[in-house]
Amino acid sequence: MILTKLHLENFKKYTSYDIEFGEGLIGIIGKNGSGKSTIFEAILFALFGEAKKRGNKDLLRNAGASAKDAVVVELEFEFEDALYKVIREFRGKAMSANAKLLKNGEVTTTGAKEVTTAITKLTGMGKDAFMHTLFASQKELASLSTLKNEERKKMIRRLLGLEKIDFVEKELVEKSRELGREIKAFAEVLLSDEDIKAKQELIKQNKEKKHLLVKDEQNKTKELISLKDKESVIKKELDVFVKTKELKQKLYAGLELISSNKSIELINQAKLIAENYELEHKQEELNSLANVKKEYLGLQEDLKKQEGLKEKHLKREGLQKEQVQLRERYSQAKADIHKLEKECELHEQYSFDAKNLEQDLSIRQDGIEAKHTIEQEILIERASEQRIIDETNAKIQSLEELGSESECPTCTRPLLEEYDKVINSLNSIVQGTHQKKIDEYNTQLKNVQEQKAKLIEQRKVKEKEFQELSKNLNIITSKLQDLQKAKEHFKEIELKGLKNKDELKELEVFKYDASVHEKLQKNNDVLTPKYKHILSLETELKRHKAVKIDLAKVNENIEKLTKEHQEKELEFQKVVYDENAHKQKVVQHEQALKSVEEQTETIHDIKVEVTRIDGDVKNTQSSLDNNEEQLKKVQTKKDDLQDYEKIKTSLAEFKTRLNSKVAPRISTIASDMYSRITKGKYQHIEVSNDFDFFIYDEGKKYPIERFSGGEIDLANLVLRIAISKTLTELSGASSIGFLAFDEVFGSQDESRRMEILEAFHTIKEQYRQIFLISHEMEIKEMFERLVEL
Repeated sequence: MILTKLHLENFKKYTSYDIEFGEGLIGIIGKNGSGKSTIFEAILFALFGEAKKRGNKDLLRNAGASAKDAVVVELEFEFEDALYKVIREFRGKAMSANAKLLKNGEVTTTGAKEVTTAITKLTGMGKDAFMHTLFASQKELASLSTLKNEERKKMIRRLLGLEKIDFVEKELVEKSRELGREIKAFAEVLLSDEDIKAKQELIKQNKEKKHLLVKDEQNKTKELISLKDKESVIKKELDVFVKTKELKQKLYAGLELISSNKSIELINQAKLIAENYELEHKQEELNSLANVKKEYLGLQEDLKKQEGLKEKHLKREGLQKEQVQLRERYSQAKADIHKLEKECELHEQYSFDAKNLEQDLSIRQDGIEAKHTIEQEILIERASEQRIIDETNAKIQSLEELGSESECPTCTRPLLEEYDKVINSLNSIVQGTHQKKIDEYNTQLKNVQEQKAKLIEQRKVKEKEFQELSKNLNIITSKLQDLQKAKEHFKEIELKGLKNKDELKELEVFKYDASVHEKLQKNNDVLTPKYKHILSLETELKRHKAVKIDLAKVNENIEKLTKEHQEKELEFQKVVYDENAHKQKVVQHEQALKSVEEQTETIHDIKVEVTRIDGDVKNTQSSLDNNEEQLKKVQTKKDDLQDYEKIKTSLAEFKTRLNSKVAPRISTIASDMYSRITKGKYQHIEVSNDFDFFIYDEGKKYPIERFSGGEIDLANLVLRIAISKTLTELSGASSIGFLAFDEVFGSQDESRRMEILEAFHTIKEQYRQIFLISHEMEIKEMFERLVEL
């Protein structure tokens, strides 16, 4: 597997970016923060749908992108002579994931999870294995020799994936202990053989007891049926007594109701007779007051006329007072109009002058803007000439620093004997041509700026004059508005006066005499109480006819109730009822009911006892069944414990075999590379089963710490590559053809960096691609292919 192309859109700091990787030793160079590590984070995301560190998906989106912009990563790679392309996208505010995998241009898989599964199956590695196998950092390399034994052992086991086996082994041990505790706990609660036999015997006894109780219940039920039949016969006889008593009581209540209604009607008869007599006397009184009513109504008509005359009289007095006020306001409004007309005489002259000044200011402003445009054009021309001078001076300085062996800035050939001539020619161009133009531009600029300043000063004088004129014009405009309002007010006063004059003329025909009005009011005060009494009598007499009708109905009802009472009395006497016989029958019925209840309670007690026995049998049987179920569970757990012990034994044997292969394989690969890098100086690197490192020097084994810093760095490098190769072999991913190293130079000096680069050049034929990420700009020339960020 090698990487060929990468395309990014809105991924972290990249808005849009494309890379073609090529083959060989590839440098990805850029300053800190330029996005070097982001390139491989994007590769990891493309393959497995996850960033290096899991977190908020929104952090993947470029800060300048909106919620509508998609985050897109496209990666092309070769694998076993086929060209693959994986495309992953996050879209929308919710960052919905989508992905597809293409093989030789045809889509083979779609869906984010499905593509990840397909990549894992294709490469034979998941995300963690891919990272540990193909990516290495400077910190990881240094840790191989600087960490303490236990820490280094943990790190290497993590890289090789052995920590997962350790975890499984630990889980098996813990599970075996847990199963042992559970089996022991079950043994404490299981029934003994004696307990089982006792419970089975108890079930047998309870079933026999239940059989006897069920038979007794059947006999008692037959007796209960006989008692209920007897009680039913007595109940029917008792019902006859009850109905007879109810009929007797109902007839008696009817008689009482008729008597009560007759008494009420007699009382109503007496009241109506008295009320009729009183109303007849009031009718005679009303007839005697007929003339008073007629006199009162005529008086009301005369009062109404006097009230109308008084209202018109008051209105005329009000209008006369208002006319006096209107004459005063008329004179004042006329004086105000005359004064405002005098103050507004200069309005037309001021308006004409303001318009002329405004045109003059506009002309002067156009002149200033024209001068400003000329000034900017001169500044641009002068800056252009100055830039040419600066560039020419830079060329002169560069030539002077390089000497006569430098190349011609025009044709790029060596100057040699033409050196001094070229220097003088360039100086002549600077001083003779461009500097002279700059001086001319400075003279033109000064003249234009002076003219511009003079125009600005003239504009300020005119603006001040315009402001003063505008102020006076605004005052006169305001007074014109006041004049218009004053004229409108004058017109309103004039119209109001004419209207009042017409109304006064109409009111002159009406005459009002206050003494006549007062005399009529006194007569009204005397007649009003008498008229109210007349109205009261008329209201009461409206009921006289209804009282007569009600009295006739009451007389009729009394006669009807007397006849009905006689008929009910005869019907009551015909009904025969013996109360003593009724009481005896009630006692017989209560005794029969008591017998039925006692028998029912006895049967109920038998049923309760049968239910209790059933419950005991069920509980005892449940205890036996539960014990049987627990015995099966215990056996299952014993079987599981036996299986776990077998797995633990197999896993321990697997670890032993794996350790015996991993360490020697790492040693073999690392020794081969280290021997070639050091050109045979060191023939062998040994990796113990505990992952301690030793280097053989002239056939003698030494700890890695004994050697120089540069030799340790190279040893760490080949050991890390050996671990990656071993991982590749273990995973079966033999087609992986690239490695990537992030900032492996660290803080190394130049000689160390060169040694590490030479080491990579030595081993590059083993990989089609080796990626080196670095911020060291000085090493750019050492790479066959360079990606500069």
